[in-house]
Amino acid sequence: MKFKYELSTRGYIKQRESFDIEFKQSFQFGDSLAKYLKTIVGMANNKGGEIIFGIKDSPRSPDGLSNDKFDNCDSLIINQFAQKYFSHEIEWGMEILEFDSKRFGRFYVSESEIKPIVCKATFSKILREGAIYYRYRGESKEIKYTELQRLLDSERQKEKNFWVKHIEKIGEVGPRHIHILDSLKGELHTTKGKILIDKDIASKLNFIKEGHFVEKNGAPALRLIGDITGMVDTEITPTSDELYPYRFGELKSEFKINQYELRAVLWKLNVKGNKKYHTSIKTGRTTATSKYSKKFISSVESLLQRYPNWLNETIIEYKTK
Repeated sequence: MKFKYELSTRGYIKQRESFDIEFKQSFQFGDSLAKYLKTIVGMANNKGGEIIFGIKDSPRSPDGLSNDKFDNCDSLIINQFAQKYFSHEIEWGMEILEFDSKRFGRFYVSESEIKPIVCKATFSKILREGAIYYRYRGESKEIKYTELQRLLDSERQKEKNFWVKHIEKIGEVGPRHIHILDSLKGELHTTKGKILIDKDIASKLNFIKEGHFVEKNGAPALRLIGDITGMVDTEITPTSDELYPYRFGELKSEFKINQYELRAVLWKLNVKGNKKYHTSIKTGRTTATSKYSKKFISSVESLLQRYPNWLNETIIEYKTK
């Protein structure tokens, strides 16, 4: 993405901070990450927005980033923090912008489909358990009654509209011909039973709202958007050795660390249950083994290379948890 902000004749940015944009002079780690997430969540609870790093305040001068901290920021750390402190997934991203031979950092977030996103735990004096953060003009803070009422009314209306559309469709097609897709459990319920679908695929299925797609002789067609990763039956959890090739012992060899250190890493990054990095395979009626993805290997290796003290700090934190 190119730098899109308009400059005055004196070279200052004309745009002011608003409900969907915030400027920062520099990018920092530590407690600053919590402040950035508070802003991002506030924007997600409103209409979405962005944080631009590299903009000096008073006047708003596009000076650019003065170091490589933004480049060295691993999105895995921010995702892990967001999962720990907020109620559900945030659709966000980060990228580098360039302008006049200068580099700027950008965090961007989409409006959340499910509102409100709620803070799950207190962090320092920045985040408060149970708080709902909302982006107002130029600041992110706990939501006020008026905005909260409007947000909840909007969510209820969306739910009503959703049900109305379903009921209208059932009336058009007839209840005997309706099949229900449970994208949470990965089940397609039919009049003759149910078909199981890989959960990763079920979450990617989209219904075509515009246009008509038909097979031969006008038979209706269902278009599935997503990648099929394997077969599913009623007994086995879907998995693949290609997606999750590493076991616990193999991780120790890859990272060249001992068992205790590896447990500290897994705890710190909250890997268990994160489908990008971990899966659990049944080995018996009551036993299971964990397997880890190539993506997890590359993410941890990147952390160890970029932050030489990260492992030692993680072990100390793990001992005192």
